[in-house]
Parts: sequence; structure tokens; C-alpha cells
Amino acid sequence: MNAPKAVPRNVLVVDDDETVREAVAALLSQADYKVAQARNGMEALTLLGRQWFPVVVTDRSMPVLDGIEFVQRLRAIAVAPAYVIMLTTLVDSQDYERGYCAGVDHYVPKKGFEAQLTAKVGAGFNAIKRRQMTATGSGSGPIVIDLSSGAHTARHLVGRLGAEMAHATAQTHQLTVVSVAVELPATSPTSSQTIHDALLQAILGALRSGLDWVARLPAEQNTARFSIIMPQASEIEAGAFEQGVRNIFSSAPRSSALATARVTFGATELPKDNPGMTALNFLAEAERRRGAARSTANELSTVQG
Repeated sequence: MNAPKAVPRNVLVVDDDETVREAVAALLSQADYKVAQARNGMEALTLLGRQWFPVVVTDRSMPVLDGIEFVQRLRAIAVAPAYVIMLTTLVDSQDYERGYCAGVDHYVPKKGFEAQLTAKVGAGFNAIKRRQMTATGSGSGPIVIDLSSGAHTARHLVGRLGAEMAHATAQTHQLTVVSVAVELPATSPTSSQTIHDALLQAILGALRSGLDWVARLPAEQNTARFSIIMPQASEIEAGAFEQGVRNIFSSAPRSSALATARVTFGATELPKDNPGMTALNFLAEAERRRGAARSTANELSTVQG
């Protein structure tokens, strides 16, 4: 197997607003990234044809090519992997979903982007490195999409769930989404990684092999959070899954930190008549039923960090 190609610290910034473009470029240059600029999608595609930019930061609304059309063309012609971050002023869940399906990896609000963009660009480079090192799977068993690691991104979750929803509607099959979280007391010395690993193993042990799949969601300290997609499953089957996961934690030794964990679930079934329902709406409803106070269809925190 060939060694992965070294990933250059090149970032392409695409925005028709020169003030914003220069501000983004200055911010990333301070973090030692080599930044190139393009005024629109066509200029960006020309630059991408000449040089590898592992991370692309693009505006949503631009002349010549809007952000989504630019990303679609980028994905169609790209010969090297690229992690796409889209700056947007929009808060429409359907537009977010269009972007994810077109190939956007991550959204960042345009207002106040300075607070998080450098970190998200860094996560993008980590994602590209991981993708280079990750071998293609066999396709069997449950699919684990680890959003927080950057190895896979929200667009995989949203895009695939959208396809599952379309299939379930066309075939009049049931489709259920389960949200599950485990939270330890704030004073617990147990690490977030430990609680994540424990919950993931419990989930994988309770899944229906070859049918269900799971996506990791971002969570606070001492908390792990996942969404489980269950095709052709009713809420009764989701209840059996829930009991299987709870049994793992209830059987933990009293001396174990897991014995003090608080486990919460929320399950929702795709309505038979669901015009206009998006994957984000569907995920947010499961989160709401779990009792997540801030989950709404427009909050990307339900699917990305």
C-alpha cells in the first residue's frame, strides 16, 4: 500500500465580498495556512484545477455560481479530496440539507465566524488526513459515522438519512430514528472517551445487524450522544433496542462509574404523510423527545459540532 500523500496547508477562500474574503484570509494566515482567494465559484474551480486545496471555505450566496452549485461542480471534477466549509447567513434547514447533499462538509455562520473558523479549518485538515489513511470497508455490519473525529461529516448523516426517508416513503416502509445519550455526574473522573466507548459498544450490541446504522453526535463534557437510524422498524422495535442498551448500563458493577450514568432516549417514527419534512427535522424531533432542550430543526448542533 502506498503511503498517504503529504497534505499541504493550502486553503482556498471563495467570496464575492472582498472585505469578508480578506478578513477570512488574514485570520487563517495568522494560523500559518497558505491562503489563496477567489471572487466567485468559476475562479475557484480554475484554481482548484491547478493546485490542491485540501480545505475550501466558500460563501453561500455569490454571483456567477452560488455556493451550492460551486460545491456540486467541485465534487464532480475534483481529483483530490477537499473538505468544504460554507459560510452562510441563512437559517433554513432545507437549504442546509441541500448543501450537505451537494457536498458541504460543515457550515459556519458568517456573522461571528472569527470565533470558530480556524478550529473548523483545522478539523478539516484532520479529516482529510484520516480519509487518506482509512481503507474502504467491506460494507458489512453497522455503519459508524464519527462526526466529532472529522473522519466523516454531517453531510453523510443528512444525505443518507434523506435517502432512507425517500425510500421509506416510496415503499411505505416504517423508519425510526432513536436519539440516545449517556451523561455522567460533573464530578465524575471518568473521561468522555470512556463513556463514549461504553455507549458505542452497548449500541452496537443492540443493533439489528445489516439494517440499523449509527451516527455519533457532538456532546458536552462527560456526555456521549448518538443517533440510530432503524429502517423498517417501528417504535416497538426501537423500544426493544432501548432496553438492550439500558441493560448494559444497569448491569454495570456498583463500583463502576457507568453505574452512576444517566441514560436518556428519544424515538420518533417517520410520519406516513410527511411533505416537507427534512432529515434535520426528523433528527431534531428525536432529540426533542429525548428531552434535549435546545434541539430545533434549524440548529446544526443536532448533527455537527
